[in-house]
Amino acid sequence: MKRITFILQKAGLLFMFKHIRYIIILVVVLCALPCFARPATDNRTLDWFYNLTPKEFDNLMNYYVQNNLTDSAILCANVQASKYDKEKLTTEEVKACCIAYRYIGMVYLNDYYNYQIAAENLLKAEQIAHKHGFERLWFHITFDEAILTATKNDIESNFAYNKIVLDNFKKSFHFTLLKSDNTESHRQIIETTVSNLLCYAIKHDNTKEVTNEIQAYRQAQKVFGSESNIAELLCNAIECYNSGNYDKASEILQTPIIHTDYFTDRNYILMESMVSIAQYAVLLKSGKRTEALKLLLQQEQFLRENEMPFELLEVMQLLRQHYEAEGKEMLADKYALLYYTTKDEFIYKSRVGKMDQAKLNLELEETRERIREMSYRQQMQSILLWCAIIISLLALGILTVLYVNYRKTKRTNRLLYEKNIALLNANKELRPTITEITKNPAQEGPTQADLELIERITVVMESSPEVYEETFSRQRLAELAGSNYKAVSRAINTCKGCNFNVLLNEYRIKEACRRLMNTTTYGSYTIEAIANSIGYKSRSNFATVFKEIVGLTPSAFQKMHRQGKFTQPTISSEEVQ
Repeated sequence: MKRITFILQKAGLLFMFKHIRYIIILVVVLCALPCFARPATDNRTLDWFYNLTPKEFDNLMNYYVQNNLTDSAILCANVQASKYDKEKLTTEEVKACCIAYRYIGMVYLNDYYNYQIAAENLLKAEQIAHKHGFERLWFHITFDEAILTATKNDIESNFAYNKIVLDNFKKSFHFTLLKSDNTESHRQIIETTVSNLLCYAIKHDNTKEVTNEIQAYRQAQKVFGSESNIAELLCNAIECYNSGNYDKASEILQTPIIHTDYFTDRNYILMESMVSIAQYAVLLKSGKRTEALKLLLQQEQFLRENEMPFELLEVMQLLRQHYEAEGKEMLADKYALLYYTTKDEFIYKSRVGKMDQAKLNLELEETRERIREMSYRQQMQSILLWCAIIISLLALGILTVLYVNYRKTKRTNRLLYEKNIALLNANKELRPTITEITKNPAQEGPTQADLELIERITVVMESSPEVYEETFSRQRLAELAGSNYKAVSRAINTCKGCNFNVLLNEYRIKEACRRLMNTTTYGSYTIEAIANSIGYKSRSNFATVFKEIVGLTPSAFQKMHRQGKFTQPTISSEEVQ
């Protein structure tokens, strides 16, 4: 009896040890599972771009801009912009996305001269800024959109006057003035906005239309206390221009522009070019055509040296008009030819023309797709991690229950052992303490003959055209497979887990999917004709069976295929088997 008790105790301990081992293995595997779900990107640079913080993104973009690394900046900005609407972002991350869209728009405007893509990105940036209340970014983008409209109009209309452009400059100016917070950057933005507006008005002799804007700017000067610079010079010049004192206006415009830290070299050249063209318009108005021509020729040389193709276009157009007005046809034709040649080079042989735009778009789309995949994998990693934690907690709970049961069993066994010792000491008969548990025999599976027969049945179902005849039956299948119908039924039931009718319908519907998708051969067939061709008497019966197996009606399946949503049959041979 001592041996029996010892065996019981030992068996209980081994049983518990066996379960603990399996549970420990399960916990280790589940804890390691998230490691295998990490984004397996083979491009560390893309991963690094994607995980940049808003501050790191801003610093990196500034570095790229300062070093003229446009392609790298475009990639970085696209990765940042692709985050928008893909996941929950903080306010700073949304702001970084807005900045990225604005930067992409300005690159396509100033470097690639692709106004459609520039407009799309600036509009997206404006929508984000408006939605999330980024007022400072909003009026910066509004000014950028005004510049885009003016640039596009100048190219399309050969620098002719357009009231829409003037109105856009006015709108941008008033909006900027309304949102100003008296910081240095805002005062500079106001000055740049009003300078563009006033130069455009002088060039096209519409100075009377900007009187209200000049008054608003004067009032803002009193409030902000900003020092007089280019905008102040232009205001004074327009006042003299409106009073007919063109010589004084020209003299004012000859004042050198203060080169502040706010203006980059490019912006400074642009500002000088705008003021010079405005001065040319004033000189023409005062009748000093010789001085005006000399100023234009100097400006042409200056812009060529600084490689400013867009501004050079306007100067050549003015030179052509100037020579035409003086009757110098040869010089006018020369600058007309130069204008259109430069315009063609500007549009078609510029950087956007030299680059493979299709390849760039493909690369950007691949980048966005990989970002979407990376985001999805990160989400799956998080889900798997939580699943592992929950299952680990459940496993820990099960382990605790097993341990408690083990302690209880151990205590029970000890009591039983003591009782058996007491019975032995009392010389009483011991009852058996172990009861054998009988198990039911396993269910009988397919025989070798069934497996061989099902192979022949599969060959018949996949190759015989009789399968799609209305009269095809189980008896005929047995004949073609070289057996009898009872053996065929048994083989189908044991190997496929279904009956003959279900198997037949699956093969017929599989063929129906192929024919519905084969527009070359069956494009002129109606759905009813296809149903009849595979052995169904009526369209309604065919549609019912089709929907039960595929999940769609035949007409819906055919329509979705024509729209390009299916490229292969829904039912595969593996599913049928």
